[in-house]
Amino acid sequence: MARPSGGRARPNIKGAPDYDDATYWDTKFATGQDVGEWLNSGDAALEAVLADLGDRYGDSGVEIAPRALHLGPGISKLGTKLQEIFASRGWLSNGIVNVDFSAEAVRLGQEAERNQHPSRAIQWIQTNLLSWTDVDSLTPFVPFDVILDKSTSDAIATAEPQVSPPSPDLTVCPTVREIVEQNGVTELLPVEVLALHLVPLTRVGATWVVLSYSMSRFDNLRYIGRYWEVVSRTPLKAPTGGVTPSAYTPEVFHWLYTLRRI
Repeated sequence: MARPSGGRARPNIKGAPDYDDATYWDTKFATGQDVGEWLNSGDAALEAVLADLGDRYGDSGVEIAPRALHLGPGISKLGTKLQEIFASRGWLSNGIVNVDFSAEAVRLGQEAERNQHPSRAIQWIQTNLLSWTDVDSLTPFVPFDVILDKSTSDAIATAEPQVSPPSPDLTVCPTVREIVEQNGVTELLPVEVLALHLVPLTRVGATWVVLSYSMSRFDNLRYIGRYWEVVSRTPLKAPTGGVTPSAYTPEVFHWLYTLRRI
């Protein structure tokens, strides 16, 4: 895919963080500027993921390895919490795959897993989720039952749209290629590219749990509805961050989405 040319490129906002730039996150993680938990602890998203996996596998009485894809974990402890709950249920953790485009986040994650038994170690893979070449490298771990996404879609939304011309190029996601073959040159918003890239990684009925600051994160995306259904969109009151609210302080909400692969 190419970035758009001409006047439709995303304007740079002076002083805005480069959330779509891996070096921005590398610096934050390497220098300790990031505390690891964007938005909030993510417990609501974790509970949704575990409820979904419980419905799928129940109490099987045998060791299983549910396949969970964790998008953009950074240095969050959410993946570790998931690993610990897997262990408490007798599930193997080597089906949990953490993908982040920050080399520093992946290095730190791999270091933390170094002493784990292979059946319990979480996978850490450096991946640019907007690059099909990168995403396709996850094929050995597919199909995923569930995807955990705490604000990674929000960060990706700050990237520029991508333009796909008709091409037999195998570096283009087959889902994107199918759309382009039907429609010709196609511009896709970054969250839509992400959603289309996740299609070949998942089975029909897979669940994508997203915690976002946006109440319209998946609105107005032309092609996502072919593959993903927004099953629920639940408001969650945002943490106040230690600030005492007043009568003049509006309530702030985050949004928990559940999408189902169709």
